[in-house]
Amino acid sequence: MLLFSVDQMADSMIARLLKNRFSTDMLKDDPVKSLFALSFPIIILNILRAGYNIVDMFWLGKLGKEYLAGVSASIFLVWATHGLSSLVTVGIIAGISRNIGEGKIETARSNTWRSLKLALVLGIIITVFLFPLINPLIEMIKLEPVAHKAGVEYLQIMMAAAVVGFLLFALHSVMIAWGDTKTPVIVYTVTFLLNIVTSPVLMFGLGPFPRLETKGAAIATVFSYFIGCIIFFVIILKNKWILFKKAGEEIPFKRYISVGYPVALSGMFFSIIYYFIAKITAVFGSDAVGAMGIGHKVEALAYFFARGVAAGLSTFVGRNLGAGFEDRAKAGAIAAVKYAGVVSAVYSVITFIFAPYIISFFNSDPGLVEQGTNYLRIVMPVETL
Repeated sequence: MLLFSVDQMADSMIARLLKNRFSTDMLKDDPVKSLFALSFPIIILNILRAGYNIVDMFWLGKLGKEYLAGVSASIFLVWATHGLSSLVTVGIIAGISRNIGEGKIETARSNTWRSLKLALVLGIIITVFLFPLINPLIEMIKLEPVAHKAGVEYLQIMMAAAVVGFLLFALHSVMIAWGDTKTPVIVYTVTFLLNIVTSPVLMFGLGPFPRLETKGAAIATVFSYFIGCIIFFVIILKNKWILFKKAGEEIPFKRYISVGYPVALSGMFFSIIYYFIAKITAVFGSDAVGAMGIGHKVEALAYFFARGVAAGLSTFVGRNLGAGFEDRAKAGAIAAVKYAGVVSAVYSVITFIFAPYIISFFNSDPGLVEQGTNYLRIVMPVETL
């Protein structure tokens, strides 16, 4: 139960958050320093985003490996839709940050509102298109009965509320485009902790709440998303980063799509391919599907790291191109490739070594741990590529 209103929460946070704006001059500081200052908070933010599903997987593992397998299969489809959100988010960061770099502040404020409307529309389209397909999509995987039921229940709630996820990702991208990469980290931390608390309460029926099991995990995640949306929107209003009318040159919807579709397709196919692999893996039982689901979440952390670097780079490049500093934009791109590769390589080595312990954190079933360990030790050596 919230003991104070969201508005009061935002007021208490804003005094601290406003001084947490990016601590680098993107037009003067060393490109590597600027890139790190912009990317690091986004990397943490993306890891926290991934953390929602990791929390769900952890608690579902306590219900049993069948629940873990069912939700593992459905989360691949959830993450595929999250990948599609990049159709909006990448364009927001690139377009609005360029408006600001060119000194067109009113245009940037107007395009903030336009981008949120686009996110809303895309979220609704995802729900309308995918919700009727949930049962057939899960049926195609041919999971065991308990796993099948868990997968359908989780996916139904997540797809019904797809618009909430799209708005959340769009709102935090607006913050990044305006140069504030630290506030989203704090907001995501708050909602992540909220998810940690509400997931077991709703799943296991603690206190006055009914035992909802798989549905509880999904509801807790959606509720956390919703609270995040409210906090982000209030902060954006307080900072006057949005204008509810046309001002200056609008960013056409097709430009959002043209900028965002490479990242969107990459993110979608990264996850959707696992849906088809899950169909093959299901032949070997819940151990195999659950192990692959855990492995996917672990390797995805490296992917989210790379996306964080890309988002920071988009802000840096947009701001410098807007100011006419093409050489600085190029230097930032080269630096991004270098340090993303090094960090990914280190993460791969650590994961390879500690694979059994990582898998058993979610579920200690010997068969699942063995298959999950094999999965990670095959995949991680090529993760950097």
